[in-house]
Amino acid sequence: MKTIMTALISAATLAGSVCAAKETDAGRPIVAIVDYLQTNGVVSARRNMAEAILKAGCLPVVLPEMEDAAVDQFLSHCDSLMVGGGIQGQDYPRRCAYEERVISLAVKRGMPIVGICHGCQVINRHFGGTLAPVPSDRKLVHKDEARFERSGERAEHLATVLPGASLMTAVFGEGTVKVNSSHTMRCQKTAPGFLVTAKAEGDDVIEAIEHERLPIFGFQFHPEVYWTKDARFLELLRRALRGLRTP
Repeated sequence: MKTIMTALISAATLAGSVCAAKETDAGRPIVAIVDYLQTNGVVSARRNMAEAILKAGCLPVVLPEMEDAAVDQFLSHCDSLMVGGGIQGQDYPRRCAYEERVISLAVKRGMPIVGICHGCQVINRHFGGTLAPVPSDRKLVHKDEARFERSGERAEHLATVLPGASLMTAVFGEGTVKVNSSHTMRCQKTAPGFLVTAKAEGDDVIEAIEHERLPIFGFQFHPEVYWTKDARFLELLRRALRGLRTP
């Protein structure tokens, strides 16, 4: 219980205000964000991730690196799991291994699982899909370092929402939607049991996947940032974190 409370306090701090956590309705779903696991020695999650989860009507908590029994106990207090974006730093292999352990335990509990950018790739690989670098000869820019350094904003491009019943069509409808991105890797072969629900416009880079039966969703773009430009991305998070494909 002490670990749970520590994570709750950490999440409230990330969101920018302890008051936000105090004002939280007890009925809000609790979302476990897997520890960012970088080299600074701090248990952490991205601030914008915590803020977006709060805006989506949920309560974020940070899930530190622990043994499986402790993780399972932690997840017993949570309603869904978030695996966020990241960089290929010194702890990258360890981070991926830990995230896959957590995903396995969350699947056994039937929890909704949401992966963003790196998290989408980890989900796809965990279930048997493959990853590959984004080819350097693509005209479509999937990562714009200069723009990010200048303004903190990611590259923007259109994505095609593919026909069929999915969370993406429920929120955006069929056709195109502008998304953001900042990645050099991509889902190549989709894992068995998963559907591709969006692709980059004029490109074969997968932008969104979801499991055919289980409440598991992966987004190559960053809805936790882009909702400030398009409120539908917040609705996408709200539904995904609750495992809802329909309103």
